[in-house]
Amino acid sequence: MKATKKFLSGLSLLAMLGSANAATFNTPDGVLNNFGGFDWTSSASVLVKGYGIQAGTAASLGNFAGKQDIIDVYYNSFANAVLDANGATLSTPNLIKGTGGAGYEITVSAHFQEVVTCVTADCSIVTITPLTGSWNIYLDNIANANLLNQDGFSDGINILSGTFTGGQTVLTSQASINPGTGTTLASVQGTTSSTNNAFINPNLNGTTVSSTLSFGPKNASNGPNGTWVQPTSWQGSGIGVGGNGVPAITPGVNSPNFVGQADASQSFFFSVPEPTSLALTGFALLGLGLSARRRKQG
Repeated sequence: MKATKKFLSGLSLLAMLGSANAATFNTPDGVLNNFGGFDWTSSASVLVKGYGIQAGTAASLGNFAGKQDIIDVYYNSFANAVLDANGATLSTPNLIKGTGGAGYEITVSAHFQEVVTCVTADCSIVTITPLTGSWNIYLDNIANANLLNQDGFSDGINILSGTFTGGQTVLTSQASINPGTGTTLASVQGTTSSTNNAFINPNLNGTTVSSTLSFGPKNASNGPNGTWVQPTSWQGSGIGVGGNGVPAITPGVNSPNFVGQADASQSFFFSVPEPTSLALTGFALLGLGLSARRRKQG
């Protein structure tokens, strides 16, 4: 299947709003009123580890219905824009959208697990169910997040953190070799555990989180939208010499570990007097080497 990148705006976090209470975000560009979320770069990457299931697994070995793999998914990105509660872009002239330059950056780093379960005997149809994990958002006055070596995404000031506790199960087809080129979609849910009130108010602690993520095939030379640069290393990956490598892919051979292009956005919603709800368009595993085409917000 041809991979095309599509934006998940329709799946962004939809929270029930009572009487609206605008949030503020204190940035180096000043205080941003009616803060609503972040648009993360579409040139980001995910690292998938432990995806051993493939279609045809049971062809010569018997019925593999019920076979499972636990997958680790790692995601790093930097913000293209800060958004208001309506999804429009707020003015942040000093926000750096990439490595280097005078200004500041906003980054996100996330890790979660999902379980892949074979539905059919040959594993050509599987379910993907989110399990647990964590996410962190940082503001750094030194713009050093590097998409090439996947370093510098978590060395700023932690402004928001949360956990993943589960999510939606999706039914999807499975490629014969990973990474494949199929497309699927899932939702990861959890809670916000920490808010740095020096930057963001009101406090988001205890709010719910719903997330989705799409990512494109690793073997595309520059990703579905022509802007992706495949990482040459990944700090802390646990792969290769020193544990900072990326998976080696052999054509025609199943690869349980692989990287791909990723795209996400986050939206935060506030209501009074009910507890705040947090919604993100963020992280969902398409264990098949997925992709999506983004529609710009605002």
